Amino acid sequence: MRVRLLICTIIVVLAAINQANAVMTMEQIQKTAMTMRNTCVTKSHADAGAVAAIQKGVFPDNNQTLKCYTLCIMKAMRTFKNGRIDDGMMIKQLDLMMPADMAGPLKATATKCAGEPPAGDDCETTYQFVKCSYQTDPDHFFFP
Repeated sequence: MRVRLLICTIIVVLAAINQANAVMTMEQIQKTAMTMRNTCVTKSHADAGAVAAIQKGVFPDNNQTLKCYTLCIMKAMRTFKNGRIDDGMMIKQLDLMMPADMAGPLKATATKCAGEPPAGDDCETTYQFVKCSYQTDPDHFFFP
């Protein structure tokens, strides 16, 4: 039920943004990210501290719940389907939501990292994408 509410909220926010023809403020982005984070921490049973550590570039290789947290986020954002990163949807969302000074670098990183082959396990694939994104451009890295 929470996931449905989250997805509906994201769709409403994206529709409002599209109608206003403007990007979200960083405050709005952070609030939306926290809603997604809370939902996916609960759903994946990931440790909130480990999730927060992603923002600092901490990517432990032996934390399966953290890996599945990244899958939950990317599915909620509709940027992962059929076992692959959907970089087209990701770029579309970045254009709609992010300020231009962040959207450009994030799109370049998304394109690069989405080009990596899938890892065979969906949780591992999304985790490696997020890890690649951080390693490629830590100054512009953002992941809920």
